[in-house]
Amino acid sequence: MTTRNWIVIALHIVVTAALAGVSAIAAYHILNTALGTARAETLQSYIRVRAEREQFLFDEARVFVEAAEQAFRRRLAHIGEDDVNARFDDLFPPFGDGTRRSAPDLFDGLELPGGDYVFGIGAFLAEGERMTQEEKRRYLAAFHAVRSVGEAHLGTFSSLYYFTPDRRALLFAPGREDRLEFYRFEAPADFDLEADEDPRLFSRQTNPLGEMQCTRLSRFVYSDGGERSATACRMPMWEGDELLGAFGTSIMMTEHLVRALEAPPAGGVNMMFDREGSVIARGQTGLVADRLAIDPMDIMALLRDDPRPRGIVRGPDAGHLIAFSRIDGPDWYFVSVIPLDDIEAASQHWAAVLFAIVFVCSMLFAGLRGLIRRWRPVRRLIRIRRSPSRGPDRHRTIRFATGSPFSD
Repeated sequence: MTTRNWIVIALHIVVTAALAGVSAIAAYHILNTALGTARAETLQSYIRVRAEREQFLFDEARVFVEAAEQAFRRRLAHIGEDDVNARFDDLFPPFGDGTRRSAPDLFDGLELPGGDYVFGIGAFLAEGERMTQEEKRRYLAAFHAVRSVGEAHLGTFSSLYYFTPDRRALLFAPGREDRLEFYRFEAPADFDLEADEDPRLFSRQTNPLGEMQCTRLSRFVYSDGGERSATACRMPMWEGDELLGAFGTSIMMTEHLVRALEAPPAGGVNMMFDREGSVIARGQTGLVADRLAIDPMDIMALLRDDPRPRGIVRGPDAGHLIAFSRIDGPDWYFVSVIPLDDIEAASQHWAAVLFAIVFVCSMLFAGLRGLIRRWRPVRRLIRIRRSPSRGPDRHRTIRFATGSPFSD
C-alpha cells in the first residue's frame, strides 16, 4: 500500500478511537449518575424507616415521664398539710444516720390502707430530718406517681424514678437484681446522688425548655456478672422559676443497640454515635474491610455541620454514601455507611465495553467498505460513474454526392 493509504488508515483509527472514547465517557457519566441516584433513593428510604424505628423507644420514654409528671401534679394538688408527717414517716422512716430510707416492705410488697398494693419501691433521702413540709408533700406525691405510672408501664420500662438535686431519690424498679439495696440500706449518709450530667439537665442555659434529655451510654455490671449498657432519660419539672424535681427512667440499651446494627443496607454497615461523636456501637459487614475504611471522626465532622434531622451526604473521599438520623433525647446519631466503589467499577466496565463495541464496529465497517470498493465489479461501476457522460455527436461529417439527378 502507498503512504497515502497508510495515512488514511491511521487517520480513520484516530477518528474512530475519538468517537468511541466520547461515547464511553458519556455512557460512564450517565450510568454512574443513574446508579448513584438510585442507590441514594434506596438509602433515603432505608434511613427514613430506620429513623422512625430508632426514635420510637425514646419517644415512648418521653410519653412515659410526661405521664409521671402529670400524675405527680394531680396528686400534689390534693395532698393537704394535716397528715403529711404521719404518712411520710410510715413510708420513709429515719434510718438513724440523718437520712431517711424507704420502708423495707415497700420493695418486697405492702398493702396500703384502702386495699392498694405497692411493691418495688426504694428511696434514699439525704438529710431527711431537715426536709420541709413542702419537700415531704412533693415526695409523697412522687411516691404515688412513681408506683402507679411505673407499674402501668412495667412491660415496657423497667424503672421510673423521681429525684431532686439535693441528693434525694425515689425509685420504682421491681426487676432489679440488686433489689435497690444500695439505696435502701448500704449508701453512706453523705452519698452524692448527683450525676455529672445533672447540671446540664437542670440548667436553664443548657435546657431552657425543660425537655427530656438522656445521659451518655454507661456500662455497669450486676451481681449476675452480665455486662449491660444503659442510658438514663430524665425530664425536669418547673413551676415558674421553682424546680420541683425530675422524673426519669433507665433504658437498657444492650439489645436495642444490637437490633439497631442489624440489617444494614446492602454492602454497608450501621453505626451509632453519641453526642460527643464517639462510636458507641458498630455493626458488621460481609464485605472486604478496606471498602469501609472511613474514619468516624470524618463522618462526625460532616454531620455536625448539617442542620437536617436526617439525610444523606457524600463521604469525605466521595467513595461512600453516609445516611444519618439524629435521635432526640440522647442526641445520638444513627448512621449507615455504604461504599460506592461497586458503582464506579460497574460504570467503568460498561463504559469500556461500549468503547470496544463502538471502536470494533467502526473499524469493521471501514474495513468492509474498503473491501467492497476493491471488488472488481464495484470498481468498474465506480469507474463508469466517474467517467464523463457522452452527449450528441456535434462533429458529424455530412457528405454529398458529386453528381445530381437534377443536373444537366
